[in-house]
Amino acid sequence: MGKYAILIVSALIFSMITYSHGLKNALFMSNTRTVQSFSQNQAHNIAQSAAMMAIKNLRSDENSSLFPAADDIISFPSPDGFESWPEMQGAYNLTLSNQGNDLLVLSATGRFEETNYRTTIGLQIGTSMWDPTFDQALHSETSILGQGNINIECVHDTPQCHATLNSAEDGAVILDGNVVVDGDLFIGPGGIAENVINGIDKITGEIHTLQQKLNYPLPKFPNFEEQTFMPGNSIYSQSLTLEPEDYDQRHIPELMLTSGNNTLTINTGTEDRTLRIGRMNLSGQNQINIIGEGKLNIYIDYEIDMKGGSAINENGETSSLNLFYRGNQDVELYDETIELAGNTTFNGNFFADKANIRLRGTTGIQGNVITGGNVDISGDAEAISRLIYAPEGTVSMGGGSVIKGSVISDNYISHGNAKLIFDQDLDADLPDLEIVGGGFPIVYWN
Repeated sequence: MGKYAILIVSALIFSMITYSHGLKNALFMSNTRTVQSFSQNQAHNIAQSAAMMAIKNLRSDENSSLFPAADDIISFPSPDGFESWPEMQGAYNLTLSNQGNDLLVLSATGRFEETNYRTTIGLQIGTSMWDPTFDQALHSETSILGQGNINIECVHDTPQCHATLNSAEDGAVILDGNVVVDGDLFIGPGGIAENVINGIDKITGEIHTLQQKLNYPLPKFPNFEEQTFMPGNSIYSQSLTLEPEDYDQRHIPELMLTSGNNTLTINTGTEDRTLRIGRMNLSGQNQINIIGEGKLNIYIDYEIDMKGGSAINENGETSSLNLFYRGNQDVELYDETIELAGNTTFNGNFFADKANIRLRGTTGIQGNVITGGNVDISGDAEAISRLIYAPEGTVSMGGGSVIKGSVISDNYISHGNAKLIFDQDLDADLPDLEIVGGGFPIVYWN
């Protein structure tokens, strides 16, 4: 019996020693895998961060040293070298290959201790087109102020008409009076609803927090000087029809329809046309009509004035007219205001570089309004628009004014009996515009 006891005890001791040794090995392997995983993740983070840094440099600098010539390759700091990145506790290498001036292949390698990680990104060479996503009634970057009997509402069958705000600052939203927000409100990341919103009971839907801020860049304003315009004759208060050969790619110093009851008809024929005008003034019952299958782009240099029942493209399609107003650059701080007053009508896309746009009286705009300045709508003015886009300015509504569409603004102010009605089904295509600094769109990321 004693011999058996000794054998059993010996077996138990051996098993415990073996188990302990195996446990140590397992713990060692687990720790090794943990260290390897951390190193891999950190190398991955360095590679991704270096890639984004390179893309930002390419998009913000037209003469970036990271952009190789056609069919050439650039490596930074060298083909086999690594640039130290103390903040990330590692290093990185960038290699960029220009494939036929069509595709830029960016390879970013991150190194942490002895571990490397590479990511490869394909970038389209060229500019990105402006194509904002707006599935909300209202977006504001900084603040929303609503006073009086105002409403933000949906048209029938529109699934949602929420509002979004990038700011998470206390008091960024103030809703007072008989304000009604018919939908949800999304506030900036990290925002506390009770602190951000004054008048939280005015919101019929739910309060949410954005996961990240929404980005609404201002599109690039066309450079008038990039095109060649032949000199043309000014037009003063007369009814006539312009055929393409009369105006296409021409510069008319002044277009003044200010007396009588005149109609200027512009025929585009079967192609898109371009007309440059120094100053344009319409008043009384004067109007400009656009006919033909092509689209008309009008570039205006210094001045535009519409009032007193005048109309531009009143019965035409909104997509048939794009009007670009550069504005008077001699005005101090480049702060001037375009005022459309009285019973005037504009049907098309209106893009002002930096000027403010003011709609008063019974003015009606049907189409998209884009500006680097402010938009002020008052009286009984009505904008039946797919989009009022002023991401760097203030959109202000007052009186009995109505916007039917979507508003993108830095600040939004509404008072009186103003109404914002969200409708996604309006027939107003966005003009073809490029994004400022928006080149090199990503086509793949491995």
